[in-house]
Amino acid sequence: MSWEVYAIRYADDPGRTSARCFLDAFGGDAPMPTAYHAFLLRGPAGVVMVDTGADAAVLQRLNKPVRGSIPTALAALGVAPEEVTEVVQTHLHWDHAGGTALFPRARFHLQAREMAYVTGPAMRHAVLRAGYETTEIAAMLPLLHDGRLVLHDGDWTGPGGLSAFHLGGHTDGLQALALPTRRGRLCLAGDAVALHANLRRRVPFPALFHVGDALDAFDRVLAEAGGPEAVIPGHDVAVVDAHPPARHGTEGWIARLD
Repeated sequence: MSWEVYAIRYADDPGRTSARCFLDAFGGDAPMPTAYHAFLLRGPAGVVMVDTGADAAVLQRLNKPVRGSIPTALAALGVAPEEVTEVVQTHLHWDHAGGTALFPRARFHLQAREMAYVTGPAMRHAVLRAGYETTEIAAMLPLLHDGRLVLHDGDWTGPGGLSAFHLGGHTDGLQALALPTRRGRLCLAGDAVALHANLRRRVPFPALFHVGDALDAFDRVLAEAGGPEAVIPGHDVAVVDAHPPARHGTEGWIARLD
């Protein structure tokens, strides 16, 4: 039993510097380009998305160069949006939760702590609410009332050997996902490990709610993956650049990770 794992690099942040990638501002003004990803899983229990990417208008407003849309990526992989049965939302930041409307038949999975966080008193602080779009938070409510949003309290298991676990740190309700593949167990660490270098140096990405939880998250993702080589970061350009393209014509933006 194993899953195919595809990374969709839908946009880039070419102007990011090293100091903006580490809590200790390591590297100063040295360039450290990053990427924005969503992930598609195809396996024994159907088709699953991990995050839904960003809204096109938000990408334009924030001046993020686009490589391709999520619908285009699905088409390139031979998947119709209606085939996606489950969506795992690692958290609700704008670059992870901007495409929920694309999946009309999917059931969504979110940590209850993330919903409480984005609608609670922490959002009175501008630095904590900076990564969120209120329209994307509001989009969760109809899903909940339609019975299509599952709010999890901590670790949970899904179909086909999927294993999700709460981490916190980057946001209060951050979760990650581990799963069996033909190359062994992989961990889609999301923003718990933004870059390989964050894990290697054991220094978190500076967008944080709780520093201690972010540091503990490094240990958890390593344990779930079985080693650093099986940890897939959320924003590292190597996620696509170091893996083969999923199909002819997808070079540079859709890669197969398993």
